[in-house]
Amino acid sequence: MKKLILSTLLFIAFYGITLAQSITINGTVKSDQGYPVHYAFIKSDNNATYSDSTGHFTLLANPSSKITINCNGYNDTQADATANLQVVLKKTNPTAVINKTPPAQSDAGLLLAAFNNQHPGDDINRGKTIGGLAVFTTTKETVGHRFLFTQWVHGYMVKANGDIIQTPAMLFNYDKIKGDLYITEDFNNVNIADRNTIKSFVLFDTHDQPYSFERVLGISNDMYSQLISTGTKYKIYKLTTTKFVASNYQTNGITSTGNAYDEFVDDNIYYVFNLKSGSFQQVALKKKVLKETFADESAKFTTFASDHADDKIDESYLISLGNAINE
Repeated sequence: MKKLILSTLLFIAFYGITLAQSITINGTVKSDQGYPVHYAFIKSDNNATYSDSTGHFTLLANPSSKITINCNGYNDTQADATANLQVVLKKTNPTAVINKTPPAQSDAGLLLAAFNNQHPGDDINRGKTIGGLAVFTTTKETVGHRFLFTQWVHGYMVKANGDIIQTPAMLFNYDKIKGDLYITEDFNNVNIADRNTIKSFVLFDTHDQPYSFERVLGISNDMYSQLISTGTKYKIYKLTTTKFVASNYQTNGITSTGNAYDEFVDDNIYYVFNLKSGSFQQVALKKKVLKETFADESAKFTTFASDHADDKIDESYLISLGNAINE
C-alpha cells in the first residue's frame, strides 16, 4: 500500500512539473499556396492533435521540444515550439485519400477478416455474442450503431511506453461491442490494435472534436474507457458497452408487444478517479452521489451546483463539474 501511495504521489508531482514546463501553442497550418490544411498531424514529445478545417490547432508542448507536422499529400516538416506557430507545408503527390465516406456493404469483408483473426469462433453476423453485420452504417430498420463513428476517422494511438503511433494515411474506428480499435491505411486491409500494446488512443470526429480513450484496468480489462474530463485532481471516465437487441415484435391482431426493428443499445457507466487517493469510484448522475464523490472539493461543488441549479444532471453536467473542480 505504501508503494502504491508513493507511486501515485510521484505521478502527481511529475504531472504538475510537466504542466508547469509546458506552453500552449496556438498555430495554423497552410499550404505553400496559402490555403489552410485540414487534418495536418502536429506532434510534440508526448502530445498530439490535428489541424481543423481552417488550419488552426492548439497543442500543449514543452518549449524545448521539436514539433513535427505531417499530412497526406505534403512533405513532413519540423518546427520549434513557440506560442504562435505558423506552419507552411509543401505539397507533394498524395499517397492515399484522406477522407472516407461511410463504407459500402462490400467493406464488410475487410472488417470480417480482422474480426475473425482477433476473435476466432465468434459469429459476427448472428447469435448472442455480437449480432449485426460488421459495417459502420446500419440498415434503415436498425436503430443505433455498433461502431463509434459511421465512417473512418483520423486519430492516433499511444503505446504503453508513451510512443505516439500515426501515419498520414492511417484511419480508425472503434467497435463498442468488442472494444476493438480497427485500423486501415489503404482500405484494402484492416487490422485490430493489440490492447496489450496500445494503452490509449484519440479519434477525431467529422467536426474535429477529439474522443480520448484509455485502457483502464481498474474499470475494464476488455474495453477502452473514454476520458471525458481530466485535470490535476480528478479524471472522469465513461465506459460504454453496446449490445445487439434483435426485433421482438409480436401481435395477436388486437395488442402488440416489442419492437419491430433491430437495435444497438448503449449502456454508459461513469467513473471518477481521484489522483490524490489513487482510487476509482463508480458514480450515478445524481446530485447526492456527486456531492459525496467530490467531498474533498465541497466548496467548489457547492458553487457549481448553485450556478447550475436549473441544469439537467447528465453527462454534460458531469463534464462541466469535473472541469470546474479541476481548475
